[in-house]
Amino acid sequence: MALVRELAIMHDVEQIALSREALLAKVESHVARTVPRAEIANEELFLKTIGVIPSDADYERSVYAAIRDTNAGMYEPFDKKMYVPDDLAPPVLEMSVAHESVHALQDQHFDLGAFERFTAGASDTMLAHSCLVEGDATSATDERDDSDAVDANATSYVEREIVAPYIVGTAFVRALRRRGGWSLVDQAWTRSGLTTEQVLHPEKWLASERALDVPVPTFTTLGPTAVRVATDVRGELGLRLVLESAVPHAAAVAGANGWGGDSLALVRTGGSGALAWRIRFDDVTSAQTAFAAISQAFAARACAVTKDDRDVLVLVGPPTETCTRWSKEIFAVR
Repeated sequence: MALVRELAIMHDVEQIALSREALLAKVESHVARTVPRAEIANEELFLKTIGVIPSDADYERSVYAAIRDTNAGMYEPFDKKMYVPDDLAPPVLEMSVAHESVHALQDQHFDLGAFERFTAGASDTMLAHSCLVEGDATSATDERDDSDAVDANATSYVEREIVAPYIVGTAFVRALRRRGGWSLVDQAWTRSGLTTEQVLHPEKWLASERALDVPVPTFTTLGPTAVRVATDVRGELGLRLVLESAVPHAAAVAGANGWGGDSLALVRTGGSGALAWRIRFDDVTSAQTAFAAISQAFAARACAVTKDDRDVLVLVGPPTETCTRWSKEIFAVR
Protein backbone atom coordinates (compact mmCIF):
# COMPACT_ATOMS: atom_id res chain seq x y z
CA MET A 1 0.00 0.00 0.00
CA ALA A 2 2.96 2.32 0.52
CA LEU A 3 3.83 1.83 -3.16
CA VAL A 4 0.24 2.31 -4.31
CA ARG A 5 -0.36 5.37 -2.13
CA GLU A 6 3.12 6.78 -2.81
CA LEU A 7 3.87 7.35 0.87
CA ALA A 8 6.96 5.84 2.49
CA ILE A 9 6.63 3.57 5.52
CA MET A 10 8.10 5.40 8.51
CA HIS A 11 7.59 2.58 11.02
CA ASP A 12 5.80 -0.77 11.25
CA VAL A 13 2.22 -1.05 12.56
CA GLU A 14 0.98 -3.93 14.69
CA GLN A 15 -2.18 -5.70 13.51
CA ILE A 16 -4.47 -7.09 16.23
CA ALA A 17 -7.52 -9.32 15.70
CA LEU A 18 -10.45 -8.74 18.06
CA SER A 19 -13.97 -10.04 18.53
CA ARG A 20 -16.64 -7.70 17.21
CA GLU A 21 -17.63 -6.80 20.75
CA ALA A 22 -14.04 -5.91 21.62
CA LEU A 23 -13.62 -3.95 18.39
CA LEU A 24 -16.78 -1.99 19.09
CA ALA A 25 -15.44 -1.26 22.57
CA LYS A 26 -12.31 0.16 20.89
CA VAL A 27 -14.49 2.43 18.76
CA GLU A 28 -16.43 3.60 21.82
CA SER A 29 -13.21 4.25 23.69
CA HIS A 30 -11.90 6.32 20.78
CA VAL A 31 -15.08 8.42 20.74
CA ALA A 32 -15.03 8.88 24.52
CA ARG A 33 -11.44 10.10 24.34
CA THR A 34 -11.91 12.49 21.40
CA VAL A 35 -15.48 13.86 21.55
CA PRO A 36 -16.93 15.67 24.60
CA ARG A 37 -20.12 14.11 25.96
CA ALA A 38 -21.92 17.45 25.79
CA GLU A 39 -21.23 17.68 22.06
CA ILE A 40 -22.79 14.27 21.42
CA ALA A 41 -25.86 15.45 23.34
CA ASN A 42 -25.97 18.65 21.27
CA GLU A 43 -25.82 16.66 18.04
CA GLU A 44 -28.67 14.47 19.20
CA LEU A 45 -30.70 17.54 20.17
CA PHE A 46 -30.12 19.08 16.72
CA LEU A 47 -31.15 15.90 14.88
CA LYS A 48 -34.27 15.49 17.01
CA THR A 49 -35.24 19.15 16.77
CA ILE A 50 -34.83 19.19 12.99
CA GLY A 51 -36.77 15.92 12.88
CA VAL A 52 -34.41 13.47 11.15
CA ILE A 53 -34.27 10.99 14.05
CA PRO A 54 -37.16 10.03 16.37
CA SER A 55 -37.59 11.96 19.60
CA ASP A 56 -37.04 8.78 21.64
CA ALA A 57 -33.92 7.66 19.76
CA ASP A 58 -30.51 7.24 21.38
CA TYR A 59 -28.32 8.74 18.66
CA GLU A 60 -24.99 7.45 19.94
CA ARG A 61 -26.23 3.89 20.45
CA SER A 62 -27.82 3.99 16.98
CA VAL A 63 -24.43 4.83 15.47
CA TYR A 64 -22.72 1.97 17.30
CA ALA A 65 -25.50 -0.45 16.33
CA ALA A 66 -25.12 0.54 12.67
CA ILE A 67 -21.39 -0.08 12.58
CA ARG A 68 -21.17 -3.17 14.80
CA ASP A 69 -21.75 -5.79 12.11
CA THR A 70 -20.28 -3.83 9.19
CA ASN A 71 -17.06 -2.58 10.77
CA ALA A 72 -14.20 -4.25 8.94
CA GLY A 73 -11.45 -2.68 11.02
CA MET A 74 -9.95 0.49 12.42
CA TYR A 75 -6.60 2.19 12.73
CA GLU A 76 -6.18 3.95 16.09
CA PRO A 77 -3.90 7.02 15.98
CA PHE A 78 -3.79 7.02 19.79
CA ASP A 79 -1.73 3.83 20.05
CA LYS A 80 -0.63 3.53 16.39
CA LYS A 81 -2.17 0.06 16.01
CA MET A 82 -4.52 -1.56 13.53
CA TYR A 83 -7.53 -3.57 14.76
CA VAL A 84 -9.57 -5.98 12.63
CA PRO A 85 -12.47 -8.33 13.41
CA ASP A 86 -11.45 -11.94 13.96
CA ASP A 87 -14.31 -13.30 11.81
CA LEU A 88 -13.42 -11.82 8.40
CA ALA A 89 -13.11 -14.08 5.37
CA PRO A 90 -9.60 -13.96 3.82
CA PRO A 91 -10.50 -11.70 0.85
CA VAL A 92 -12.30 -9.23 3.15
CA LEU A 93 -9.44 -9.33 5.64
CA GLU A 94 -6.97 -8.54 2.87
CA MET A 95 -9.03 -5.52 1.80
CA SER A 96 -9.46 -4.37 5.40
CA VAL A 97 -5.72 -4.56 6.13
CA ALA A 98 -5.01 -2.65 2.90
CA HIS A 99 -7.50 0.09 3.83
CA GLU A 100 -6.28 0.46 7.40
CA SER A 101 -2.68 0.43 6.18
CA VAL A 102 -3.44 3.58 4.20
CA HIS A 103 -4.79 5.18 7.39
CA ALA A 104 -1.52 4.26 9.11
CA LEU A 105 0.43 5.91 6.29
CA GLN A 106 -1.80 8.99 6.56
CA ASP A 107 -1.01 9.17 10.25
CA GLN A 108 2.73 8.84 9.70
CA HIS A 109 2.82 11.63 7.13
CA PHE A 110 -0.07 13.97 8.03
CA ASP A 111 -0.81 13.33 11.75
CA LEU A 112 -4.20 11.68 11.38
CA GLY A 113 -5.15 12.25 15.01
CA ALA A 114 -4.68 16.02 14.71
CA PHE A 115 -6.39 16.13 11.31
CA GLU A 116 -9.50 14.40 12.69
CA ARG A 117 -9.48 16.29 16.00
CA PHE A 118 -12.91 17.37 17.23
CA THR A 119 -13.59 21.12 16.93
CA ALA A 120 -16.76 22.55 18.44
CA GLY A 121 -18.97 24.37 15.95
CA ALA A 122 -17.13 22.99 12.92
CA SER A 123 -19.23 20.04 11.73
CA ASP A 124 -18.60 20.92 8.10
CA THR A 125 -14.83 20.98 8.50
CA MET A 126 -14.81 17.71 10.43
CA LEU A 127 -17.04 16.00 7.88
CA ALA A 128 -14.87 17.30 5.04
CA HIS A 129 -11.79 15.92 6.80
CA SER A 130 -13.52 12.57 7.24
CA CYS A 131 -14.34 12.54 3.53
CA LEU A 132 -10.69 13.09 2.66
CA VAL A 133 -9.47 10.45 5.13
CA GLU A 134 -11.86 7.74 3.96
CA GLY A 135 -11.86 8.76 0.30
CA ASP A 136 -8.07 8.60 0.23
CA ALA A 137 -7.96 5.10 1.73
CA THR A 138 -10.88 3.83 -0.34
CA SER A 139 -9.47 5.21 -3.58
CA ALA A 140 -6.07 3.67 -2.85
CA THR A 141 -7.64 0.25 -2.30
CA ASP A 142 -10.06 0.69 -5.25
CA GLU A 143 -13.11 -0.32 -3.25
CA ARG A 144 -15.85 1.84 -4.75
CA ASP A 145 -17.04 3.44 -7.97
CA ASP A 146 -17.23 7.18 -8.65
CA SER A 147 -20.92 7.63 -7.79
CA ASP A 148 -21.70 10.29 -5.20
CA ALA A 149 -25.14 8.83 -4.50
CA VAL A 150 -25.59 7.53 -0.98
CA ASP A 151 -25.68 3.73 -0.81
CA ALA A 152 -29.17 2.48 -1.64
CA ASN A 153 -29.02 0.22 1.41
CA ALA A 154 -28.53 3.21 3.72
CA THR A 155 -32.13 3.93 4.63
CA SER A 156 -31.74 5.92 7.87
CA TYR A 157 -30.02 9.22 8.58
CA VAL A 158 -27.41 7.46 10.73
CA GLU A 159 -26.60 4.95 7.97
CA ARG A 160 -26.28 7.71 5.34
CA GLU A 161 -24.08 9.74 7.70
CA ILE A 162 -21.75 6.76 8.12
CA VAL A 163 -21.36 5.87 4.43
CA ALA A 164 -21.26 9.40 2.98
CA PRO A 165 -17.54 10.07 3.64
CA TYR A 166 -16.61 6.89 1.77
CA ILE A 167 -18.85 7.66 -1.23
CA VAL A 168 -18.32 11.37 -1.79
CA GLY A 169 -14.79 11.31 -0.39
CA THR A 170 -13.73 8.69 -2.91
CA ALA A 171 -15.18 10.70 -5.79
CA PHE A 172 -13.27 13.77 -4.55
CA VAL A 173 -9.94 11.98 -4.23
CA ARG A 174 -10.29 10.33 -7.61
CA ALA A 175 -11.04 13.71 -9.19
CA LEU A 176 -7.84 15.12 -7.69
CA ARG A 177 -5.84 12.09 -8.80
CA ARG A 178 -7.06 12.49 -12.38
CA ARG A 179 -5.93 16.09 -12.26
CA GLY A 180 -2.57 15.79 -10.49
CA GLY A 181 -2.00 12.33 -9.04
CA TRP A 182 -1.36 11.55 -5.39
CA SER A 183 0.75 14.69 -4.99
CA LEU A 184 -2.38 16.80 -5.47
CA VAL A 185 -4.21 14.67 -2.88
CA ASP A 186 -1.33 15.33 -0.49
CA GLN A 187 -1.94 19.06 -0.95
CA ALA A 188 -5.53 18.59 0.20
CA TRP A 189 -4.16 17.27 3.50
CA THR A 190 -2.04 20.36 4.08
CA ARG A 191 -4.21 23.17 2.68
CA SER A 192 -6.49 24.80 5.27
CA GLY A 193 -10.16 25.57 4.84
CA LEU A 194 -11.44 22.28 3.41
CA THR A 195 -15.25 22.21 3.18
CA THR A 196 -17.75 19.59 2.07
CA GLU A 197 -18.69 21.99 -0.74
CA GLN A 198 -15.15 21.55 -2.08
CA VAL A 199 -15.37 17.79 -1.58
CA LEU A 200 -18.63 17.62 -3.54
CA HIS A 201 -17.34 20.02 -6.20
CA PRO A 202 -13.58 19.42 -6.66
CA GLU A 203 -13.36 22.35 -9.07
CA LYS A 204 -14.13 24.62 -6.12
CA TRP A 205 -11.22 23.12 -4.19
CA LEU A 206 -8.98 23.68 -7.20
CA ALA A 207 -10.18 27.30 -7.33
CA SER A 208 -9.65 27.68 -3.54
CA GLU A 209 -13.27 28.80 -3.10
CA ARG A 210 -13.88 29.44 0.58
CA ALA A 211 -17.07 29.30 2.59
CA LEU A 212 -18.98 32.53 3.05
CA ASP A 213 -19.27 34.04 6.52
CA VAL A 214 -22.84 33.94 7.83
CA PRO A 215 -23.87 35.75 11.03
CA VAL A 216 -24.76 33.47 13.93
CA PRO A 217 -28.54 33.72 14.48
CA THR A 218 -29.57 35.76 17.51
CA PHE A 219 -32.57 34.73 19.65
CA THR A 220 -33.66 37.54 21.96
CA THR A 221 -37.18 37.16 20.53
CA LEU A 222 -37.48 33.84 22.37
CA GLY A 223 -37.35 35.60 25.72
CA PRO A 224 -35.07 35.64 28.78
CA THR A 225 -35.31 31.90 29.48
CA ALA A 226 -33.79 30.96 26.12
CA VAL A 227 -30.18 29.77 26.33
CA ARG A 228 -27.93 29.05 23.36
CA VAL A 229 -26.31 25.65 23.85
CA ALA A 230 -24.38 25.37 20.59
CA THR A 231 -23.52 27.04 17.30
CA ASP A 232 -22.38 25.20 14.21
CA VAL A 233 -21.64 25.22 10.50
CA ARG A 234 -23.21 22.16 8.84
CA GLY A 235 -21.99 22.61 5.26
CA GLU A 236 -23.34 21.47 1.90
CA LEU A 237 -23.06 17.76 2.63
CA GLY A 238 -24.57 18.24 6.08
CA LEU A 239 -27.53 20.03 4.48
CA ARG A 240 -27.87 17.32 1.84
CA LEU A 241 -27.90 14.53 4.44
CA VAL A 242 -30.64 16.26 6.41
CA LEU A 243 -32.72 16.91 3.28
CA GLU A 244 -32.40 13.27 2.22
CA SER A 245 -34.37 12.32 5.30
CA ALA A 246 -37.44 13.97 3.79
CA VAL A 247 -37.03 14.34 0.00
CA PRO A 248 -35.55 12.14 -2.76
CA HIS A 249 -31.80 12.16 -3.34
CA ALA A 250 -32.01 14.26 -6.51
CA ALA A 251 -34.12 16.91 -4.79
CA ALA A 252 -31.72 16.96 -1.83
CA VAL A 253 -28.75 17.45 -4.15
CA ALA A 254 -30.52 20.27 -5.98
CA GLY A 255 -31.51 21.87 -2.69
CA ALA A 256 -27.96 21.81 -1.32
CA ASN A 257 -26.16 22.81 -4.53
CA GLY A 258 -25.06 26.41 -4.53
CA TRP A 259 -24.42 26.36 -0.77
CA GLY A 260 -22.06 29.16 0.10
CA GLY A 261 -22.04 29.14 3.90
CA ASP A 262 -24.31 28.62 6.89
CA SER A 263 -24.63 29.25 10.59
CA LEU A 264 -26.80 27.39 13.05
CA ALA A 265 -27.83 28.27 16.59
CA LEU A 266 -29.26 25.54 18.83
CA VAL A 267 -31.27 26.93 21.74
CA ARG A 268 -32.97 25.52 24.80
CA THR A 269 -36.10 27.36 25.78
CA GLY A 270 -38.04 25.97 28.71
CA GLY A 271 -37.86 22.20 28.48
CA SER A 272 -37.54 21.94 24.71
CA GLY A 273 -35.13 22.70 21.91
CA ALA A 274 -35.32 25.33 19.19
CA LEU A 275 -33.01 26.06 16.31
CA ALA A 276 -32.30 28.69 13.71
CA TRP A 277 -30.37 27.60 10.63
CA ARG A 278 -29.37 30.39 8.26
CA ILE A 279 -28.00 29.12 4.93
CA ARG A 280 -26.45 31.48 2.40
CA PHE A 281 -26.24 30.45 -1.25
CA ASP A 282 -23.93 31.57 -4.03
CA ASP A 283 -26.71 33.26 -6.00
CA VAL A 284 -30.43 34.03 -5.91
CA THR A 285 -31.31 31.21 -8.31
CA SER A 286 -29.65 28.61 -6.09
CA ALA A 287 -31.39 30.10 -3.06
CA GLN A 288 -34.77 29.83 -4.79
CA THR A 289 -34.19 26.16 -5.68
CA ALA A 290 -33.02 25.46 -2.15
CA PHE A 291 -36.00 27.29 -0.66
CA ALA A 292 -38.39 24.98 -2.52
CA ALA A 293 -36.58 21.81 -1.41
CA ILE A 294 -36.12 22.96 2.18
CA SER A 295 -39.75 24.07 2.43
CA GLN A 296 -40.88 20.65 1.22
CA ALA A 297 -38.53 18.82 3.57
CA PHE A 298 -39.48 20.76 6.70
CA ALA A 299 -43.12 21.58 5.96
CA ALA A 300 -44.36 19.48 8.88
CA ARG A 301 -41.57 20.32 11.28
CA ALA A 302 -40.45 23.93 10.95
CA CYS A 303 -42.47 26.80 12.30
CA ALA A 304 -41.02 28.90 9.47
CA VAL A 305 -38.90 28.54 6.34
CA THR A 306 -38.23 31.98 4.88
CA LYS A 307 -35.99 33.50 2.22
CA ASP A 308 -34.30 36.87 1.95
CA ASP A 309 -32.22 37.42 -1.19
CA ARG A 310 -29.55 34.62 -1.11
CA ASP A 311 -30.36 33.45 2.43
CA VAL A 312 -32.76 30.70 3.45
CA LEU A 313 -33.71 30.50 7.12
CA VAL A 314 -35.13 27.45 8.88
CA LEU A 315 -36.71 27.97 12.29
CA VAL A 316 -37.94 25.11 14.48
CA GLY A 317 -39.44 25.19 17.94
CA PRO A 318 -41.49 28.28 18.82
CA PRO A 319 -45.10 29.01 17.80
CA THR A 320 -45.61 30.48 14.32
CA GLU A 321 -46.22 34.00 15.61
CA THR A 322 -42.95 33.97 17.54
CA CYS A 323 -41.16 32.49 14.52
CA THR A 324 -42.27 35.40 12.37
CA ARG A 325 -40.71 37.87 14.80
CA TRP A 326 -37.64 35.66 15.18
CA SER A 327 -36.97 35.57 11.43
CA LYS A 328 -37.16 39.37 11.27
CA GLU A 329 -34.69 39.62 14.14
CA ILE A 330 -32.22 37.29 12.40
CA PHE A 331 -32.51 38.86 8.94
CA ALA A 332 -31.93 42.31 10.47
CA VAL A 333 -28.31 41.23 10.91
CA ARG A 334 -26.57 41.21 7.54
